Amino acid sequence: MFKHLSIINRNQMAQISSKLVRFFFTGILLIVFLLGQAQDKPSFLGFRAGVSIPIGGYAAKNLDGGSFTQVGFNVTVEGAWFFKPKFGVGGSVGLNMHPVDVASLGRVRVDENHFLNSVVIRSEPYTIITAMGGIFVQLPLNTVFSFSAKLLGGMLYGKTPYQLYKPDYFLLPDNWAEITSAQDWKFSWQTGVGLRYHLSPCIDLIFDTDLFYDQLSFNFNTASGLRTDTKTIAFINTTVGFRINL
Repeated sequence: MFKHLSIINRNQMAQISSKLVRFFFTGILLIVFLLGQAQDKPSFLGFRAGVSIPIGGYAAKNLDGGSFTQVGFNVTVEGAWFFKPKFGVGGSVGLNMHPVDVASLGRVRVDENHFLNSVVIRSEPYTIITAMGGIFVQLPLNTVFSFSAKLLGGMLYGKTPYQLYKPDYFLLPDNWAEITSAQDWKFSWQTGVGLRYHLSPCIDLIFDTDLFYDQLSFNFNTASGLRTDTKTIAFINTTVGFRINL
């Protein structure tokens, strides 16, 4: 049977949210600081958006660790200051949202419960926010194209979706059930590669692919006590945008 699930500790939620805000603005300030360094050295501020593709257990369609996520979207603000022609330091702040495949989730729920004829599910997406800093590399390929790569470390924050269930039980009352959101964050990493097309001395087109992989633990209160769900958070972002060379 479905039971009401809730976040274990509202004080913990407030603490996590406060830390999230601090990390977010720290990331922004890091970018601004780096771009504010010596103006005679190459630096940039970039904006990207595109698809965010869940992989591995994060996209798995099972109740044993799977999250039933689908392809979502990403938006990223990124900047770096290059202390050498090919090497620099910088930061990146990104928002990722992955919708839930409620049709597959409903089928699995029905298969797992012999008393359940059908279930209608309404779900918010998973929300992932990252704020990271690290090393950037840029290698010119010719007069208009250059290859880039990065290795960053910092905060990865995840929020599970709020969900509503409307079950149809065999010979049992049909009561609405809900699963409220839970949150977690940890120090994580990001790696990526990209291609730059130089439109002008001030503007470049950006084609980037980034990889994120880690595990987060989400705590819930249930009728039978505390439950902790450890979920793999893994996805690839493929984005297009532009950067302003400063």
